Amino acid sequence: MVKPVPPRSKEARLPEAIEFGRRVRAIREEKGWTLEQFAEVAKMNELQIGHIERGASDPKLSTILKLSRALNVRPAELLRPFR
Repeated sequence: MVKPVPPRSKEARLPEAIEFGRRVRAIREEKGWTLEQFAEVAKMNELQIGHIERGASDPKLSTILKLSRALNVRPAELLRPFR
């Protein structure tokens, strides 16, 4: 089991992390997945994904790759600006 990553305070959140999290959440919701379903497919902790989706943590490259595989998108799709 993956250890949960402690969230950043709201003041410390990076705009890029917030945008990345919005992108992950938008694609997950387009697929109709709950956070629990996504966590199962990604083989990750729900809390960790929740932190990422809220922009409260900066995911490592290995995590970005895991998320992109689970969502069946290229990593670049997750890293592009949210519109």
